[in-house]
Amino acid sequence: MKFTTIILTILLISISSKEYRLFNNTKDSVEIKSKNSLHYKQTRDSITPNNKNFDLLIRGNENYDIILTTIKKEDYEVAKQIQTTQLLDKTIIPSQVNLTESCYTVKTPIKTIRTCLEDDEQLINLSYSGFIKKINSCVIYENWFESSTTNLLINLENGLTSYITGNELIFSPNLKFIYSYANDGIDFAGISLHQIIDKKAQPILITDYEIEEKYKFDFSSFGKAYWISDNSFYTNNDKEYFKFKIQDKRITYSNELGENIINSVNNKFLIKVDKLKDGTIRYMSWDKPKTLSDKPSLVLYNGDIEQQNKYGLGYDYRFKNGEYIYIIENNIETTSAKRMMLRVYKNGDEILYTSLTDLNKLKKKK
Repeated sequence: MKFTTIILTILLISISSKEYRLFNNTKDSVEIKSKNSLHYKQTRDSITPNNKNFDLLIRGNENYDIILTTIKKEDYEVAKQIQTTQLLDKTIIPSQVNLTESCYTVKTPIKTIRTCLEDDEQLINLSYSGFIKKINSCVIYENWFESSTTNLLINLENGLTSYITGNELIFSPNLKFIYSYANDGIDFAGISLHQIIDKKAQPILITDYEIEEKYKFDFSSFGKAYWISDNSFYTNNDKEYFKFKIQDKRITYSNELGENIINSVNNKFLIKVDKLKDGTIRYMSWDKPKTLSDKPSLVLYNGDIEQQNKYGLGYDYRFKNGEYIYIIENNIETTSAKRMMLRVYKNGDEILYTSLTDLNKLKKKK
């Protein structure tokens, strides 16, 4: 018995020492889709809580996803010691900025931005956060009653403004991305990630209670972050240490691919249906003149496969996108022009029915 106990203990230690990875590669929605004559499927996230070491794929905006990975405490401590340039300089107040206890005014050649506490009873306080020389912009911190704290980024040349959710702004080395965190205990808890494009901040990911429930993860437990590159940073909660990597969606699409099922084209679209590594199917289309090297115009996950015999053996690949349903009909046995078709429905009404050329079949002929 003692020998058996020793063996079991060794096995348990071996298993716990390995990095356990759990990818949410394709379950991009926890919604239960409504039942109708065209499409019915219940989907749910495969992520389960209380995993100690894992990779998590978080869906960001149309350009980026976020990969979350556990790291060692030693790596986090090293990152804390890295000296990075302080991009937000609180000591510089440009002449265009005028701030009092109750108001601020920022004058630009294009327009003047002004806000006062008495103008909106929901605004509790405001302050000057600093100047970003690289993009000639200042940041005004605003604290709103029963609302998330926000940072107003104002460009001093053209007056462009953008709000960044959170408390403290932490910039990547070359000002490509901005990380912020906040937990006001009311309607925002967690982190926000923004990208700077043309001197304006655009959100990539803003976590909230709905996001936390979706991914079964407590983003509100994070605090300050330390950038280790222009697209990766380390942060921690009370128990663990994490790496966030902001990743181009095209990399995600490539990494999750298992095998291609449909590769087709007509005079308007390029369309692919792929089986992913987790066994689900994905729809991607490109509006011409885009090519496969461009970001897809539309990506849909969690499709259904149905066998049909309208023209002999064939399969329908069905995908839901809000009020729309996309169906690729692959009528394998027919030699007619309806061998491969695209149908699109909106609220149950057919709005498009068009033929596609099967590129995989053309390749086989060659």
